[in-house]
Formats: sequence, structure tokens, C-alpha cells
Amino acid sequence: MTVGLGATHAVAKPATPPASAADVTEMVNALFVDASDAMRYSIAVAAADPDRSWPAGSIEAQLADAFQDMPAQRRQAYTDGAKAMLTKADTQFGRYGKVAPAEYAGRGFADVYARSPLPVDPARFGSALKARHDAEAALRAPGGAQDARCQDCPDPEPDPCRDLGICEPPPAPKPKTGLKFMINKVVCVDETGSGVGEWGSDEIALGGLVVTPGGDTLQVGAYEIPQGFDDGTIWTFYNNGFTFGSFDLPTTYPGVYTASVLLTEVDAGGFASVLNTVWQQVKGTVQTEVARRVGQVLEPVLRSKLIAQALGALAGYFAVELVNWIINSFNDDVFMQAGSSQFTLNTINDALPSGVFRFSDHDGVYDVHYSWTWRR
Repeated sequence: MTVGLGATHAVAKPATPPASAADVTEMVNALFVDASDAMRYSIAVAAADPDRSWPAGSIEAQLADAFQDMPAQRRQAYTDGAKAMLTKADTQFGRYGKVAPAEYAGRGFADVYARSPLPVDPARFGSALKARHDAEAALRAPGGAQDARCQDCPDPEPDPCRDLGICEPPPAPKPKTGLKFMINKVVCVDETGSGVGEWGSDEIALGGLVVTPGGDTLQVGAYEIPQGFDDGTIWTFYNNGFTFGSFDLPTTYPGVYTASVLLTEVDAGGFASVLNTVWQQVKGTVQTEVARRVGQVLEPVLRSKLIAQALGALAGYFAVELVNWIINSFNDDVFMQAGSSQFTLNTINDALPSGVFRFSDHDGVYDVHYSWTWRR
């Protein structure tokens, strides 16, 4: 076709490729990294000036209170480290480093985050959540892949004992009502350094958090192991282990389960608890902002549910990445590195994983053996 002189024609822009279910993880990672940058900035400004008058209930006020409750020497180490960090804020806190420390301290996390664009496209994020939800719904639908999984399974082998009724059938196992994350034993591979109030005391507590498939993050209070540790000491829990977390079965499959374990000094104080409380506030702010900006891609009820699940699925990021950042940035000898186990349950017949966390810090090495088991 010939276009006449002076005629114009529009050139269509390339269509944005549709977001897939696989994009959810990448975008949630971006949200968590970005929110963590802002939270780390809040930790730094609060540690640098814990005596400042902070707005009541703010993230910075809660952190400052925790710093004030620390022993003087530990608090001073945080203050000195934070002040050094703030001299190069533009390289320490992602895009939030463009905000001067004095301005960030005056505005705080809630205001700075709410006035910043999301690090992901909200409409694309909503579309990815919907795509994943639709794919999972199709899998569970009559005739779907999950429904048809065993149509071609062979018939069970004949059992004369059962078929002829000549023996008592074994008792039916109790039904599975949920899952448990168990700590089975703790092994001291190499004792930590010595000194009063330091890891050399080898008085160890286990704490952390668990995340349900619905996105709820629950703190696990510190459990003190009633034994001192030297090189080669092994503490084995009775009855198959210490129940670190107990979970219901998911309302829909698949369900993502997370348990993050911290090894802490017994007299660590309440800082780990405050960090978890603050993280809950950060996550709530992120969830609210994401929900507000996804537009009309998702209906309100589904939007709230899917965003909560997506953010909850990677909440273990907090315990591992943030605590390791604190250890490396402030040389806090109360914490050892965090460990996190996450798995996806696709059916009630799935095999459950087990493993070992190796905590290596402060000149010491500890192995924590764990397993996921059925709750009956």
C-alpha cells in the first residue's frame, strides 16, 4: 500500500511481554532487597544517635530503645560503626543512600518508603501473581495435572493376608494434620573464643522465626540449651527433636514453608526480638504500598491474599541477610550467622527434607541438625 504525501501512520510500540508465574520470585526478591536497604538505613541512623527524640512507635524509636538497653560497650560499638557507615551513605543503602543521613533521620522509614516508587512495576507484579494463581488453580481443577497424576498408576499388589481376612490389619496411621520443623541435635565442632560475656561461655540459645504458607511470620523465642559446649560436645534432643515450629497444612497447594534459625548468646537481650518486631512493621508497610499500587489487576480480596503469600514466602530473607549484615557491619558477637530452610509442599505425600546448618563465626563452628516431619 502506498501512503500519500503528507499522510502519517502510527508505529505501534512493542508489547510488553506478559509477566509469568516464574517472575514472582524475581520481583519479590527485588522488593525485599529494596526494603532491606531502607531498614538498614534506619538501623544506622538510630544506632548513631539513640538518645535522639524519635516519633513514638516509629521503626527508629523501637531500634533506638533497643540500643539504649544494650550494655554500654556493645552500644558504643554500634554507634561508632553507624557513624562511620553514614559518612558514605550513598554507597551503603541502595537508592535510599541518595537521601542525606540528616534528612533520612528526620523523615524515617515510613515516610521515605511511602514516597519512593516501587522497585518493580506494580501492574506487572499483579499480573505475575495472577498468572501463578491461575496456573495453580488449573493444576488442582478436575482433569488438571494434579488430578490426573495417578490415572496410570499400577494396581496394588495382591495381599492374601488382607484379601482373605486371615490376619489383623495393621492400625491405620494417624492422619497428617500439619508439619513440624525440628532441631534434632547441636554439635560443637570448634569452641568459640573465651571471655566473660562472650561466646567463650558457650551458653547457647536457639531462636528465630517461621513463615506459614499464608505469609504469616511468627517469632520463635530463644530456647536455652541446658548444657555448656566445648570442642566435640553434642547435644541431642529427646523425642526426635525440639519442635522449633509447627504448621498447619496449606489451604491450597503448593504451600511454601520457611524456618530461619539464629544461634545467639544466652544473655543477648531483646535486640533480636526488636529486629523481628521492626521487620514485621517493614513488611506490613511494603505489603500495604504494593497492594495500593497494583491497580485493577487483582480484585481486592485476592490481591491482599496473593501479596501476603508472595512476601511471606521470602520472609526468611530477613533473618539470614539482615542478621549477617549486622554481624559483618558491627562485629556484634551476640549473633552467629543465621540459617534458613525453605521448601515447597506440592502434595500431602511429598517426602520432607532434612539437613544441617553450619554456623561459623567468632572463631567457632557449630552444626545444627534439623528435619521437617509430619504432625499427626
